Amino acid sequence: MGAAEIISVVSEVIGWIALGGGLACLLLALLIRMADGRWLRTDAVVVDFEEHSVVRWFAEGAFHSRILGSEERDHVTRPDEEPAYYKQRDPDRLRLHEPPAGRRVIRNVGLVLLGIAALAGLVGLVVMFVG
Repeated sequence: MGAAEIISVVSEVIGWIALGGGLACLLLALLIRMADGRWLRTDAVVVDFEEHSVVRWFAEGAFHSRILGSEERDHVTRPDEEPAYYKQRDPDRLRLHEPPAGRRVIRNVGLVLLGIAALAGLVGLVVMFVG
């Protein structure tokens, strides 16, 4: 078995593994997105009253508000312009922290694996025509 054949076999194995892993990661990221929805950034305003605090934000052409829990209020750093995230499908849902990065990480890993698969396929083609 020559060097060209070994390189061809190794690149094909790496390509198939990377393709399968990449597609699985992208499918998982899509399923997470479908289940959790899309969270969009907005600026919220926190108004303190004697008995509780209220957060107000503008989303999808309307103003929304809800009462803040005491733990949430403790994490507010800028009451006049607090960065917040609302759910695109349900603008009444708001979180005062950035959505988890898990979906982005899984998507990026899937894209990197697809790139590796494409590169391995290109190496296999080059070896096939050169060797």
